[in-house]
Amino acid sequence: MVMMKTNVLKSGILFALILISSLAQSQTGNGKITLDDIFKSRKFSGRGFSGAQPLKDGEHFCQVKKDSLNVYEYKTGNYVSTLVTSSELIPEGDSVPLPVYGCQFSPDESKILFAKDQEPIYRWSSKAFYYVFDIATRRLTPVSDKGKQRLAVISPDGTKIAYVRDNNLFVKDLPAATATAPSEETQITFDGKMNEIINGAPDWVYEEEFGFAQAFCWSPDSKKIAYYRFDETRVKEYTLEYYGELYPEQYKYKYPKPGEDNSLVNIFITNLVTGDLLKVDIGEETDIYIPRVKWTGDPEILALYRLNRHQNKLDMLFADAATGKTKVIHSEENKYYIEINDDWTFLKNNKQFIISSEKDGFMHLYLYNMDGSPVCQITKGNWEVTGFLGVDEEKQLVYAVTSMNSPMDRSLVSV
Repeated sequence: MVMMKTNVLKSGILFALILISSLAQSQTGNGKITLDDIFKSRKFSGRGFSGAQPLKDGEHFCQVKKDSLNVYEYKTGNYVSTLVTSSELIPEGDSVPLPVYGCQFSPDESKILFAKDQEPIYRWSSKAFYYVFDIATRRLTPVSDKGKQRLAVISPDGTKIAYVRDNNLFVKDLPAATATAPSEETQITFDGKMNEIINGAPDWVYEEEFGFAQAFCWSPDSKKIAYYRFDETRVKEYTLEYYGELYPEQYKYKYPKPGEDNSLVNIFITNLVTGDLLKVDIGEETDIYIPRVKWTGDPEILALYRLNRHQNKLDMLFADAATGKTKVIHSEENKYYIEINDDWTFLKNNKQFIISSEKDGFMHLYLYNMDGSPVCQITKGNWEVTGFLGVDEEKQLVYAVTSMNSPMDRSLVSV
């Protein structure tokens, strides 16, 4: 077995050397390749463009530079303005500016969220000290002084921010231009506890298997928040050894192995105006997954996916945000497995939505009315939609990445 593995490794190395040599000959013409060609001049690297954030006007993008966040024009690539400089990102009582990389815009693009001293938790999750920079007032405000936060998210109207700390969900008003003192945070949940109850953030299974770290979402009118509550008390613990500088430390977390108990999951909606809290009806079966929750364009309708544990039967439910009552809008079954993704999109007319499905044997896009009745299959063929990029409702165009030409190729298409 060792000899076979060694031979395979040698073959792989030989193939790589032949490939590099052939590439070098085709590029340089003299059959020679140097380390400078690979690592210094990067002669064989593909050209790319990174670190850019599109702006909502469709004409500009911003990009992080060494000590600033700048705006540029798409058509020309020319510099337009500077949104914020590092000198403006020095917290009170500190001398080091906040990192510019990884910043997030509020939905209305009036504010920018920055993170300091980020600390990873699992694959996607982390906690940090968050700060909000108001572009109009040039004010830098800490989100909280009571410990690191997770998943700080500014409301769609830019007036509030929600975040998770110690497994509980909090909301805070962002300071207005005339404010003279920071606002107090409002605690939404109170039962959060390590390895028992999680509010607003996923457990390990959901983060790892369904690929998301934020388990709450703002309603379009910024008046409500829908959030997950995970009850991990019946899940068995797993112990990891963390090797530090001198002595190792043990880290225990809830880790259900195949066939063991998962977390009990519920969805709640909190109304920030009335203070009401209601539980969404997700059915009587508890051994299920809720792999996605998303507001429709209507702030009174919350959409969610319900998936059986075998992961081959999926229901899309619409929940009434005033009562918590739900109805099944769309269902799908697969002999083997249903892939969960973020392709589902609700159109601005609040009359239709787009989802992806493999029900004809290939991953394609479908258009449905809000009552669940099918309109049409948008893409079709013996190839896959590997990425749904968005929809231009004015021109009635959908943009996607596909394997239309070859399984080895990816093509950007409009339909």
